[in-house]
Amino acid sequence: MLYKKIPLIVCISLASCMAFAQSNPNKQTTQTPQIASNKTDTNKSNSQSNTKKTAADKPNVDKIIDAFFTCDNQFFQKITQNPAALTPYVDLAMAEEEKITYIPVDDVEDNEKNTVMFKTPIHYKGLTITGYQNIYIRTTFLGQYFYWGFILDNNVNETKNVLNQFNWNLYNKQNTYVSQSQIYDSTDKPAKWQQNPYTIDNIAPKVGTIEKTLYLEPMSDKQVHLLCSIQGDIDKEMLYQFRPDMQPINKQIAAKWREKQKLNQQTKQQEKLESEQKSNSQPAKDNTSKGEAL
Repeated sequence: MLYKKIPLIVCISLASCMAFAQSNPNKQTTQTPQIASNKTDTNKSNSQSNTKKTAADKPNVDKIIDAFFTCDNQFFQKITQNPAALTPYVDLAMAEEEKITYIPVDDVEDNEKNTVMFKTPIHYKGLTITGYQNIYIRTTFLGQYFYWGFILDNNVNETKNVLNQFNWNLYNKQNTYVSQSQIYDSTDKPAKWQQNPYTIDNIAPKVGTIEKTLYLEPMSDKQVHLLCSIQGDIDKEMLYQFRPDMQPINKQIAAKWREKQKLNQQTKQQEKLESEQKSNSQPAKDNTSKGEAL
């Protein structure tokens, strides 16, 4: 399953795991026209200029996609260096404090909001890239799991044939493949990234280790996920080295959490006040009843 390191207690089947990544292929394929239809007039008036812009920026777009396969900060650096290359395809977010530009999604922790479909597909070496996903899964005892990458309107074999520079290893019975698997063990002296020959489904990274992998997984007969992952016992310092976009995103998550805590506190205070008011009004009613009886 895609979320390979999360045992069955978290992801009981491929279908349930794919809920994290919008598993419904029909939903995925219908979103692109919907986004385009919302901007019909704008697209018509700017179609010629957009076509020229995408054609001119195509080499830079390819460089950005090339950098993605390193599954580290190079992808985000390329976007930051040349955001104009991607803006015809998708809206970008810029974090001024962190000096990083990235592809935003509504909510990395929400199964229904961790995907953005492109305004128009990116055509890369014969592959059709139609969307981007950014997924964050936190667990109590099994570490943290970060996934980022693309939705392609291609099947597994087509994608493997184009990306034949990678050594794709069959990962599970659902026809998922992995490549470039690496592991970092903080107990090693010196600690360093090295090849990981034991990329096993449903086995969480052990304490003190971080794993990094490129995944290719079918969503349907005509669509695949192509995602990088970094997961395990990862602290913020290491995370931001590979995922600089998560620094501003984590600030957003923290702000939402504080707002949620504030609302919960206000709700509790309101409930307490209503309970006290109800309690104070009860004796008065009793006294009134006694007076009437006399």
